[in-house]
Amino acid sequence: MDQTPQNPLMAVLRAIARFVVGIFVVGYAILDTLLFPLFRPLIRYLSGLKLFETIGALIVRLPPYVMLLILAVPFVVLEPLKVFALYWFASGHLIQGGILLVVAHGASILTLERLYQAGKPQLMKIGWFARVMGWLGALRDAALNFAKSTAAWKWAAETGAAVRAWFRRVIQSAR
Repeated sequence: MDQTPQNPLMAVLRAIARFVVGIFVVGYAILDTLLFPLFRPLIRYLSGLKLFETIGALIVRLPPYVMLLILAVPFVVLEPLKVFALYWFASGHLIQGGILLVVAHGASILTLERLYQAGKPQLMKIGWFARVMGWLGALRDAALNFAKSTAAWKWAAETGAAVRAWFRRVIQSAR
């Protein structure tokens, strides 16, 4: 194999891209780590309701492409809202962007995540969908492994643990 020297510009661009990806992955992981536990009791409550049990049973019996369509509708609405929230945040509208990001992420957890989990057996029957999800899972795992190796991730994990411990102390002292 030919060992040609690496273009210095490409090395800088790769380093910048890794840094940006690391920032997004760490930011997303922090947001997900802080928000998902807040929604877990609500998800548990809703999952136990007869209405949602019935909906879950119906979803399992749907044809694969119908399930894909049902998943696509909230995806097409909620995911662009997250991008818009980040744009808003980056353009100086910190409060509005932050609120929209939390609301869009919360709605995504409550709808997309639940629909995907309920319909996953049907969705995985679609060959191209299963391949894309496998590829995205591998990409996510690679990005997370890279992010977890950084000092920023270690700091974020320690800070997240400290925030969770503080919340627990606040809740316990309120009782």
